[in-house]
Formats: sequence, C-alpha cells, structure tokens
Amino acid sequence: MKLLWLTHAIPYPPKAGFLARTYYLLREVARQHEVDLISFIQEPWLKTHFASVQVGIEESRRELASFCRKVTFLPIDNVRSPLDKRFTAVRALVGGSTYTTTWLRSASARARISKEIAENCYEAVHFDTIGLAGYRDLIGGTPAVLTHHNVESHMMMRRADNSSNPLARAYFRIEGRRLERIERSIAPAYAIHVTCSELDTERLHAIIGPARIVTIPNGVDCDYFDGGRSIVRPNSLVFVGTMNWYPNVDAMNFFLREVWPRLKDRVPDATFDIAGSNPPDELVKLAQAAPGVTIHGYVPDVRPLIDAAAVFVCPIRDGGGTKLKMLDAFAMRKCVVAHPIACEGIDATDGTHVVLASAPEEFVDRISRMFQAEDERLAIGTAARSLVEERFSFRRFGRNLSDVFESLGGRHGTHA
Repeated sequence: MKLLWLTHAIPYPPKAGFLARTYYLLREVARQHEVDLISFIQEPWLKTHFASVQVGIEESRRELASFCRKVTFLPIDNVRSPLDKRFTAVRALVGGSTYTTTWLRSASARARISKEIAENCYEAVHFDTIGLAGYRDLIGGTPAVLTHHNVESHMMMRRADNSSNPLARAYFRIEGRRLERIERSIAPAYAIHVTCSELDTERLHAIIGPARIVTIPNGVDCDYFDGGRSIVRPNSLVFVGTMNWYPNVDAMNFFLREVWPRLKDRVPDATFDIAGSNPPDELVKLAQAAPGVTIHGYVPDVRPLIDAAAVFVCPIRDGGGTKLKMLDAFAMRKCVVAHPIACEGIDATDGTHVVLASAPEEFVDRISRMFQAEDERLAIGTAARSLVEERFSFRRFGRNLSDVFESLGGRHGTHA
C-alpha cells in the first residue's frame, strides 16, 4: 500500500517514549508498505541530541529515508519562541479551542501537506496524534488512522487533579473538558483509532462510543536493551526519563522531596542517578542539594547507568499511555519499584514483574527491602525480561499495525 504518515516530531533518534514508538512502528510498517513521512520539526529535541538543528535534520533525514520512500520536514510556526507558545495557548483558551489541537496548525504546513496529497494517490493516511487532526480535511475520503499516544483529555484531567497551583488546575481542567468534546466530535472522521494499551482503549471507548479502536502496545528493542553485563553497585537507584515532560519532572520532584530524605535515613549510603535531557533549573538545584544524588542531564547511552543500578525507580503519578522507560528497564532485567500509574497498560504483576509503591513510606520500605533481598530482586528482573520478550516486541506490533492498514485498503491479511 501507499501510505502517508504524519508526525508531530521527527521520530529520530528513538531515545524518548513517543519517538521510540513512532520510529520502530514506522520502520516495521515500511517493511511491508510504501510510506511517505511528513514530520514537524521540534527544535528542542534536535538540540538535545545533535550538535545543531541542521545537523539533526540532515542525520534524521538520512536515517528515515533508509526505509521511507519520501521524507518531508516542516517548521512549527506557532512555537518559534516561548512567547509564541504562550500566545498560542491564550488564543486557544479565549477562542474556545485547545492548545493541544492548535499548536501545529499553520498555513504554510497546510499548503505543503496539500501539495503532497495532491501529487500522490495515498491509500491511507496515519495521523500520529490528535494535534494533527486539523489537517484531516485535506485528505477527503481517503481512510484515516489516528493514534492516541495518550487519551489526551484523560491525561489533562489527571494533570489538573495533581496540580497544586489553582490557576494551572483550572486551565488544565478547561483544556481537558474541551479535548474530550473534540475527541468525541472528530472520532467518526477516522476509520480506525489506535491506542497504546487496553486501558486506554477502554478510556477512549467511554468518550467516543463504538468506534473501531485497535490496541497496538508500546514495545521495546530487546536486542538493544539487554542487561546483566555490569557489576551492580550496592544500594543504588536510577531513573531515566526526558526531563521536559511534566510527568517525569513531577515524579522526580515528589521523589527527591518526599522519599529520598527518608530513604537516606534508612540507608545512609544509598545513591541515586537521574538521567534525562533538559532538566529544569529547579530540579537541577533540588538534586544537587540532595546528598547521594547525581543528575546527569542527557546521556547518549543510558544502558550502563541502568545496568549498574540495583533498582530502577519509577514514581510517575501522572500522564497516560504505556511508559516505555518501564519496558526498557524490564528488558534490562532490572527490579523496578514503581507507582501503579507507571505500570498502566503493561499488566505487570506486583511482586512478580515489578514492585509497586504509592506513598513515600511505601517507596522507602520497598526500595530498602529490594536493596537487601538480592535473590528476590534478581528473580523479579528475570521475570520482567521474560514479560517483555513474550509480549512487547516492536516487530510483532509493527506487523499488527501493517495489518490495520491492509484492512483499510481491502488487502487480504490477518487483521488486528
């Protein structure tokens, strides 16, 4: 089939959750079909991973063109500066819309996407986020697929519930309610909706009703993420996550303020490594003031840090979808101590594949116990590795998504 795939960020390098999901699924689908890619350029991601934006664009284009027929990158006109971003948010708020569904809209992008559609006879178009829904009308009657990396309205309402700032809480709640109305209203325009977990499928059905929703879970590259090669440092913790993503920042603020001082009282020689690009200044200062904590910022290869840690901690209490960092840690055979929300969509069993904790004292108890119980820690890590090997292969999920597209084109196949 001839497919068009629209994304809200260049899906390379695959070193962050949604980028990894998009990259690996896109690559697998391109093994079976002819795919043209149009991606918006989120410059902060490129600045993190490359010497310059231009170097990032050129290297990403080369990599993605190795399996895509054509690769097109577009600027994001609405967020060229922090002031533009705030203006876009205010304009959406006053205009009765949402930031989520307006920040990627521009006349220049619309013209370029229209040109590609006019020049090619696509059999289906994949929209990689609801933020791209503003371009759905350009493809007319061509079948469309919409991916929900998160159920955005649910995630925004959860963010409102967790916010301590009254103004922020009110803003997120308005955004969440409006997003739910938008999700419901645009649903019929898509032949198929794709979610990352059965839980998100249930959440989306509750909003949009009896639409066709297919679960394509997040996966992991088990060949790349494979642990057990390093000497484990006693009483050591690690967390890996992009630090300009608010659930990760919230998790680290919670952990450093509420858990770490109590854990240090219990285990004085405990150490904690935090790795992830673009940590905010407030978090950097908080980490630097905490004894035993090292905040690394961007690390090109996080595997040695994860492999050498006794425990991977994931105190994420917000966000949606499936946390790829959890799957990466599982693949590395790590014992993970996590908040239940961090495990959503993975169906890991407490005490078998993961150790769950919610309150600060629970984190302290579980982590300190795992520091001491080496045999149990290793058994949990081994079971976690088996879980991802059996159920979370990107190659398998890519074939499933290919079947989804084939079902739209009327091709014979085993449809998801």
